[in-house]
Amino acid sequence: MRKTTIIAGKDFPAGNTYSNLALENERDVIITTTPGVQTDTSGLKADSIAWNRSSPISARTVMMKADNKYKKLDELLLIFDGPFFAAQYVSNDIEGFSRTIDDLILGYCYLASEAAAKYEKQGFGRLVFILKYTGTGANPQKSATDLHPASIPLAVAQDAFIALAENFAARFEASKQVFTTLVRADVNNDNEIATWLFPFLSEIQVRRTSGWLKVGTKPGGVFSFLKN
Repeated sequence: MRKTTIIAGKDFPAGNTYSNLALENERDVIITTTPGVQTDTSGLKADSIAWNRSSPISARTVMMKADNKYKKLDELLLIFDGPFFAAQYVSNDIEGFSRTIDDLILGYCYLASEAAAKYEKQGFGRLVFILKYTGTGANPQKSATDLHPASIPLAVAQDAFIALAENFAARFEASKQVFTTLVRADVNNDNEIATWLFPFLSEIQVRRTSGWLKVGTKPGGVFSFLKN
């Protein structure tokens, strides 16, 4: 049976690599777009939906589109691409903090919460948090030559995403409906990440994962899940 997957956080067209590889791996795909930005989706093979990150209503609307068209949602991918965001979220002033919190903290919180509620109602679903880390002023280590220290609000948002992922994993550790998978992508290559990710998710089915996984982790390294 085909899975239904929402890809959010790296909007189309930037997230098109994830969308295309999800389709190749037998998924019906909805990818988010940025409201107010003219985006040519004529060549997009997946569905798209505008996601206003600062709006809880918009997060619910994203879930409703999956429900209305496919009657289910199997996977929500929340992608925090620090190197990609570093060029967009550069301001350290009040407006910069406000925009970054709305887009890169509140947005992920709203969407993850809506998905978890849907999974509990429908009986199963997986939250996938994908982190591509970027160097910050407090931790300027680089994993690639094209990375550079982030602005203060982006650094705060990145740590908030890590906390969000880890706390959702802890909250639903024993859940029989909500599963979480945390991926720390140390490679700055979407094709490599997505090529590994979707077959991995298909293979593990209703098995649990523990902690932050590296790209390339084998499915045999996760835990079995048996319903009582």
